[in-house]
Amino acid sequence: MKLKVENLAKIKEAEVEIKNLTLFIGQNSTNKSYMAHIIYELYKELSLFQESRNAYRFNTMIAKKLMSEHKKEVEYFFSLKHEFEEVISSNQIAFDEWEDERTTNLKIYINEDDQKIINFSNSILDIIFSDLTDKINNSFNINKSILKKLYVIDYISKIANNNFLISLQMPIEEYTEIDYETKFRGIIQLVKQLTEKLQEQLNNYFDSYYFPASRTGFVLTLDEIYAGIFRDKFRGQVSATRLGEPTIDFIQTFADIKMGKFDFDDWFNPIETKKESDELVKFLEKEIIKGNIQEETNKENYTSYYLKIKNEKLDLHLASSATLETLPFIIFLKNTKNIKRTLFVIEEPEAHLHPKAQIQMARFIVMLTNAGAKVLVTTHSDYILGEINNCIKKFELKEENISISKDNVSAYLFKNNEIETEVKELQIDQFGISDENFEEALNELLDESGRLTDKILDNE
Repeated sequence: MKLKVENLAKIKEAEVEIKNLTLFIGQNSTNKSYMAHIIYELYKELSLFQESRNAYRFNTMIAKKLMSEHKKEVEYFFSLKHEFEEVISSNQIAFDEWEDERTTNLKIYINEDDQKIINFSNSILDIIFSDLTDKINNSFNINKSILKKLYVIDYISKIANNNFLISLQMPIEEYTEIDYETKFRGIIQLVKQLTEKLQEQLNNYFDSYYFPASRTGFVLTLDEIYAGIFRDKFRGQVSATRLGEPTIDFIQTFADIKMGKFDFDDWFNPIETKKESDELVKFLEKEIIKGNIQEETNKENYTSYYLKIKNEKLDLHLASSATLETLPFIIFLKNTKNIKRTLFVIEEPEAHLHPKAQIQMARFIVMLTNAGAKVLVTTHSDYILGEINNCIKKFELKEENISISKDNVSAYLFKNNEIETEVKELQIDQFGISDENFEEALNELLDESGRLTDKILDNE
């Protein structure tokens, strides 16, 4: 999926392609997290289309705007070359007699060079993405707009070259005249076909997890923060808790898991990738935590977590920050229905980790991607980038072990200019991702080190 944004905080304009593994690299305060935030929210909003009621409400809202704000374009759409397809349906009536009721489907033919239709399709797209932009702005939970505009580049940009079959289900004798209500139902069907094409860009990633930075703080204070959010949302009480929706989703999901809340969908979506989840959990426990996460559930069905090292059980507040940073990945993986249908957005996976542990975290990210997840990472770590580059090289050399194809990776450098942030796509070849961001910092460090060394030698 290729996404374009305009006026996102300090980013005037940017295009990013979300691949199986996507990396946002750069200094602090370059709006990497803002970009990750809107991508997460976009996936979440589009995944709601899986629920027919949400999809119908969304499509109906767009159709109402089209019928009221673009009347001439709607009329023109229904005046295009078309043909009616007769559909015969039998309905039982009184006295057990049967009568054939003839209905019709309308197929509208589009001329790919028709500028009016191109304008009409752009009107539909503008309404769709305007509504999604409003929802994303609201998810920041502040009283101003962070994002001016977004749209999916590789989504259908015009109706041209697409013929649409609209089921009018009207008596065939009356098909020569289409009334307002029938047109409205037809426009809803048209919008439905277009929004379904948009949803196809998700590649069936219906679940989304967001792992915010500073996970240690959230793990240790989860219950109190969740209580504040609960008061804010459901009791109308004032709370000091002010967080964006992705972080609130993280806390809500974590709290639901701990409280053993029953998910009705589990009846229909059993865990399909438990083997992959178990392997990933074992990797994290062995390579980073150096122990095992133990669960204890009380009679109220509330789960507490402990770190077990050999025969010693530690409360979380006594565990290392590496354990606390890694714990949410373990808990969420154990409760993921299907890795192959899940988007993982991970902020700063290197936080609180020794360089050796950062390398293992990079391998975990590649393993998670290879298990079928879509993974988006924001990072400041050259160790994370360096190990992912090694995994790309291993793939090129056809070495076994943990590797990934360069074709499944995209990377972007977020760089501060004087007044705005530039988002630059980084080149990826068989040697990995170009690391000009870290080279610049390293060169500055080495130059200063050399200068100081020379000065010391001159003074001797």
